[in-house]
Amino acid sequence: MNRYAISNNVLKMLKDRHMTQHELAARIGVQDPTLSKWMTGQRQPSAYALLRISRVLGVTMEDLMEGIEDE
Repeated sequence: MNRYAISNNVLKMLKDRHMTQHELAARIGVQDPTLSKWMTGQRQPSAYALLRISRVLGVTMEDLMEGIEDE
């Protein structure tokens, strides 16, 4: 998997939901700089962080890793 695949998928999902990175960070309980590092590929989120992100976005962890096909 491309190291940026998860961040690209999360960014698209945020845009689709009209949600900011700041809102996501607050809802999953991390600081903005932490989420920013995940989104720029500087660091990888833990499995637990991915689970929290998936729950907030209403998708599966698989969706985060592989993306959601447009219907």
